[in-house]
Amino acid sequence: MPDRPDYINGDACHVMTGYPEDRTTTEAIRYVFAHSSLGALLLATSDKGVVTVLMGADAVPLTKLLLERFPLADVQPGHWPEDELAMRVVHFIERPSRGLNVPLDLRGSRFQHRVWQIIRDIPVGETSTYTAIARQLGAPTTERAVGLACSANELAVVVPCHRVVDENAQLGSRYRWGHSRQTALLAREKVIF
Repeated sequence: MPDRPDYINGDACHVMTGYPEDRTTTEAIRYVFAHSSLGALLLATSDKGVVTVLMGADAVPLTKLLLERFPLADVQPGHWPEDELAMRVVHFIERPSRGLNVPLDLRGSRFQHRVWQIIRDIPVGETSTYTAIARQLGAPTTERAVGLACSANELAVVVPCHRVVDENAQLGSRYRWGHSRQTALLAREKVIF
């Protein structure tokens, strides 16, 4: 099995590669719901850290997405008032200038991890483009793959794909959680186009 880093960008982080052994592991996943100004928020954790942050209009479809993502896991609800990680994520959504430092359990391919790391390094209040990220990867023809990595990101706001826009600096329709949420997040971060 290839080496997996223990830390990404200073955060404790268990990296899952998407290999078959990762998908067959029975594990405990706990989740809580919270409400933010952007709608319903589902935050799920493994014993290693935050594994999923989903945003939507209500809890039912978010729960379905979580159960589809972890079909072999022991998925159980937690308790919102007691979940410090969820509280920190909601506070970050409302005031991104505070920063966010939570342990992560990122899961994806090596390419996705490379894209997500570049995105996590985009400072609050700034944006990048799919093309610029592809160039940073040393693979300028992979703009579409960068977009697919963004849409595969299941850690809304924590891996800030809302900071990635199309080359012409317009908000793209590629943002997984919707144009209005992307606009709201960037406005809070005071990004000027």
